[in-house]
Amino acid sequence: MNIEYMTKEILPVREQEIKDGKNLGTRQPIYIVLDLVSHYCEGHTDYLGHTTNEQGKYKEFGYIDLDLDTESREFIRVGEPIEGMVRPEKVTKFYVDKFVAFFLTSEAAHDYLQFQKHNNPFGYVYVFYSGYRNHQMDMLLDEH
Repeated sequence: MNIEYMTKEILPVREQEIKDGKNLGTRQPIYIVLDLVSHYCEGHTDYLGHTTNEQGKYKEFGYIDLDLDTESREFIRVGEPIEGMVRPEKVTKFYVDKFVAFFLTSEAAHDYLQFQKHNNPFGYVYVFYSGYRNHQMDMLLDEH
């Protein structure tokens, strides 16, 4: 562990972010970069996978053609099957969070997301707490 980097670079930025209120009221925040991964389930359902996403991307209804090879199947977002589909199947496409990385400062998390958008097309930063009574984080990050 690079203690010098932690004390001279990370902790001063973190301390300033907390003073400026960028911790969103969370004690000992950690900043998690999440991305969305799509899954499919048969039929039209209200089942939702867990996501903290606020981009409005959580489920879509549509059809796939089961007559095609798996690699050739394309999700088509429509209310009714498309003419020409041989074996249309109603499906729900839903999204769940995928953990990508965590950071001790908001600035680092947003910088990472900016530079990694091509790998995380639905990526976003979620502020989480480091854990109730997490003695290690308390000792590492508290001022006293």
